[in-house]
Amino acid sequence: MKMKRAFVIGMVMSGFILSAFAVTGCSEELKLTVTPVKNVDNVKIKELSQVDVYCKTGICQFELVANQQANVTVNMHYSGTRSFDKIEGVSVTGKLGSSVMIQDENTFTLDVSGDAEPSKLQVVDYYRH
Repeated sequence: MKMKRAFVIGMVMSGFILSAFAVTGCSEELKLTVTPVKNVDNVKIKELSQVDVYCKTGICQFELVANQQANVTVNMHYSGTRSFDKIEGVSVTGKLGSSVMIQDENTFTLDVSGDAEPSKLQVVDYYRH
């Protein structure tokens, strides 16, 4: 069976919620939702499991939820031309805290459980301004 994949990105105007959907063959569609909470200027879902978060202050909060298990990569940026210099820490309120793995200066991964309850993340850049 040939697998087809479709991506749809939608925004809701109250605050703005960014979601990505993937339809893969016969399996259930995966829905990833990122909701800005504090100091998030923009969110882009580049691929289903890769998210870019733009935070010009170097300290921000957002919520992340998925309807099924997935490993998500989050890239942190100040702007379109400048990434975080060095992630000082990622704190998670919810079940996902122990799955956070810092990959490099501006990237971390975490496993999402698929629960309807969102996890709140706070990310801090060591060299924030």
